Amino acid sequence: MNIIPISKDTHREWSYVGLTNYAHTQKDSVAPIIMAEIGRVVNTNPIVFLENSDSDKTVGLYSLQSLSPELNLMINDKGQWLGDYIPARYRSLPFVLASDTTGKIGDDKLLCFVDNFNCVAEKFDRESTKIFNDKGDMSDDMKRVFKFLQAIDQNENQTKIALASIKKAGVLHDWTLSLKLKDGERKMTGLKKINMEKLKGLSDKDLQELNKSGGLDICFASHFSLNSLENLKKLIIARSDSAETKKETSETKSLRDVTLEKQKKAQKEEMDTLVKDLLLDDEI
Repeated sequence: MNIIPISKDTHREWSYVGLTNYAHTQKDSVAPIIMAEIGRVVNTNPIVFLENSDSDKTVGLYSLQSLSPELNLMINDKGQWLGDYIPARYRSLPFVLASDTTGKIGDDKLLCFVDNFNCVAEKFDRESTKIFNDKGDMSDDMKRVFKFLQAIDQNENQTKIALASIKKAGVLHDWTLSLKLKDGERKMTGLKKINMEKLKGLSDKDLQELNKSGGLDICFASHFSLNSLENLKKLIIARSDSAETKKETSETKSLRDVTLEKQKKAQKEEMDTLVKDLLLDDEI
């Protein structure tokens, strides 16, 4: 992704539009979420954990969007969102907060936009929202976007603390999902979920630490969210059946076309013979 910092000098007359679809998420079998979202996600998607690729093997919090790798069941073929809740990281696009790699502004993050989405430009042929107002200050709409991004960033830090306490408590265990479909078995590996027996067996001190960090809320939300697995099963089975139907329909059409061609050829040969016979009769 091409991430560009927003500058008053460069982008004073620029404006933005919202995403028209979420087709860019079609291969997202999971989506990163923060602690502030668990109250919404718990009713729509399974909340799972994945080990990050950093050297400390920290844990990330995610919304499970599929039972098959590189497939997002929460969107349709047109990229339109099907679920009741869209993760905050998706809704904030095309804007993001990014660290200054030059080190000129310290630890503060820069307001940036992802250029690949073509949602921020100097001119649009449709209605758009200004980034800066006539005075050169950030517009009220842009301020709301910036505030939203800051809230996400702040809560992400709190989420990391909560996840660190969950990992420290040792209540996570590996979880592999397997689903048999007509076109073969689908597996999701690398996931982790809460081991409720270990959670129940924690000491009062460990439980207090979990509760203080917010980790205990995440543990219970993740556990109860697994009821949403049934929804994902129905979605992937429906999609598999739809693909099978399209395949069968395609094959049926091909066979029918071949059959019709043979029938037309036979009818033509029969007509040619009839016409030839009539011509012979006329000649007699």
